[in-house]
Amino acid sequence: MAPSDLAAEIPLSTERLRLAVTGLGGIAGALVVPMLSSWLGLLMQLLEGDRGGLGPRPRLSGLSALKALMLTVLLAFIAVNWQKAAGELRQMQAEAPILGSTLAGFGVGLVFWAVYALAISSLRADFERARLSRRIGGLLR
Repeated sequence: MAPSDLAAEIPLSTERLRLAVTGLGGIAGALVVPMLSSWLGLLMQLLEGDRGGLGPRPRLSGLSALKALMLTVLLAFIAVNWQKAAGELRQMQAEAPILGSTLAGFGVGLVFWAVYALAISSLRADFERARLSRRIGGLLR
């Protein structure tokens, strides 16, 4: 028997499917803001590249385009798996509360992303302040 045959034969419990729906909602919540911001960043690069001037036109960043594309593919993968888990949960339990657990997971994912973004922003500001302080030679307040 192949390992994929074993995985297909083992049914998931209702509680594990409920946790999967909530977890996938949380992952989607943590990915949706970075994905949207990367696409908006690409749009801003396109709009700023259209400005007039004598200098060369700046090109789109390939790395930011790849980041936006990969985040979109990852979010689509999570959404498809969420749909599968929600469908299986509804087959096992007719009136399964999918929307509430998904929104709760989505909200927790957004909160985790916000805390992460604030921490990274604070660390970057501290790093810049320390670098500027070393350049000037004194402590900045």
